[in-house]
Amino acid sequence: MDKKVLAGVGIGGAIALVVGGQAVVGHLAAKELDKAIEDVSDIAIIEYQKVDHSFFGNGTTVKDVVITPVGSTDSIRAKEVVLYDFKEENDVPTYMNFAVNGIAMSSEAMAESTEIFSELGYDKDLDADFAAEYEYNADDKTVNLKKFKLGADDVGAMELSFQFANLTPDQTMVDNFPFSLFGAEFVGAKIQYSDDSFIDKILESTAEEQGITLKEAKEEAIKGLEADSADLPADFVKEMKNFINDPESFTITFDPDSPVPLSSLMGAVESPEAVVELLNITFDS
Repeated sequence: MDKKVLAGVGIGGAIALVVGGQAVVGHLAAKELDKAIEDVSDIAIIEYQKVDHSFFGNGTTVKDVVITPVGSTDSIRAKEVVLYDFKEENDVPTYMNFAVNGIAMSSEAMAESTEIFSELGYDKDLDADFAAEYEYNADDKTVNLKKFKLGADDVGAMELSFQFANLTPDQTMVDNFPFSLFGAEFVGAKIQYSDDSFIDKILESTAEEQGITLKEAKEEAIKGLEADSADLPADFVKEMKNFINDPESFTITFDPDSPVPLSSLMGAVESPEAVVELLNITFDS
C-alpha cells in the first residue's frame, strides 16, 4: 500500500479513536449530569439538549439549558454551561471553575427591570455571560472566590473576588447561616467594573428628563456625591468624580493590614469612614 495511503489511514484511525472516545466520555458525562439534575429536582427543573465532555481536558459543556425553579413559570435559558473543573473532599467542594454563556435576558425574565432598560435604549433582548472560579483550602480554612463575573454586550461587566479565612463551606455552615459566619475573618476583596454604555445611557437619560445637557447632568451627579460623601477620604471621592466625568472603568480594592473578624466589621457598618479605614478601601478609575 502507498505510504501516503497508509499515513491517511493512520490519521483517519487516530481521528476515529478521538471521536469515538469523545462519544464514550460524553455519554458518561451525560449520565453524571442526569444524576446531578435528579439530586436538585426538588429545587429546580433542569432541561438540556446536549452534553459534551472534552477528550482533551477542556471540561464539560452542556448546550441549550433551561432552568425552571419549582413552583415558578419563569425559566432561565442559556446557550451553554461549561464546567471546566470541579473537586471535592469529604462532601465539601474544594475547587470549581465554570461559566454560563448566552443567558437570555428577555423582557419576561427581566420583569420590573424591563422598563428601565427600555428607557435606556436597550430595546432588544440581551445576552449575558457569567463566570465563577472558587477554591477552598481545608488546611488553613480559607475560602477564595477568585472570580465572580457577570456582563452583557453593549452594557458592561462587573467582576468580584474575595477571600475569607476560618470558614468551612459545608452543610453545617449552611444549616447555621448566618451565625456560622461570626467566627470567619475577612482577608480581602476586589470589585472591578468596566462600562460599555450603561452609565453613559443613565446620565444621558437623566439629562433628557431634566432638560439639561449631559455636562450639567454630570455636574449634578458630582454635587450629589459630594453631599453624601463627607465622611469618605478625599482621594476616594476624587476618583469617583473622575469616573462620573469619564465612565470607562473603576476598581475598588479592600486590603486590610490583617484579617478582620466579621464581628468587628458588623460593628463598623454604621460609619462609612470607619469601614473605609478598617478595610483599607481604595477606589481607582
